Amino acid sequence: MKRLAIVAAIIAVVILQSTICSIVCWKGLKPDLVTVIVILTGLMNGLVPGCAAGFVGGFIMDYFTGRLLGAGALSKMAVGALGGWIGPKIFGDHLLVPPTAVLVGTWVEQTIYLLLANAFGRGLPVVGSLWTVVLPVGLINVIFALPVHYMLLALARIPSEGGTGEDG
Repeated sequence: MKRLAIVAAIIAVVILQSTICSIVCWKGLKPDLVTVIVILTGLMNGLVPGCAAGFVGGFIMDYFTGRLLGAGALSKMAVGALGGWIGPKIFGDHLLVPPTAVLVGTWVEQTIYLLLANAFGRGLPVVGSLWTVVLPVGLINVIFALPVHYMLLALARIPSEGGTGEDG
């Protein structure tokens, strides 16, 4: 049930990003809510769920936005794995952990995507894009870190279907 809920949340934010966030953007920049979900999923659930959420979320985002198919999947998978690897080492109930992880994770994800896009011939200016895209998107994503974190905590509390295996 949790996996299905995370996939549903990813699909919902892809639709949200494609519609509302495209209209309401700041200086041409919009939040990358899929990355926020992937990073926090990795932090909360570990390496494999973070990787899986990153791959699925990135692939869905690539497919629906028409970007380089697979580059978003690889970059988000890497950052989901990083969040899952680091999560058990640092994650606690401290309020600053999710926003900090989202900020650094978004910077890493956006940089990986930028490098992959250039490797496949997009010809984007790397240094200029670091200042005009990567840094601001990370800061925009921090705004959504705590609401998405609490949404994922609520999804984690959804009981699974089926019984406990006990009679009565």
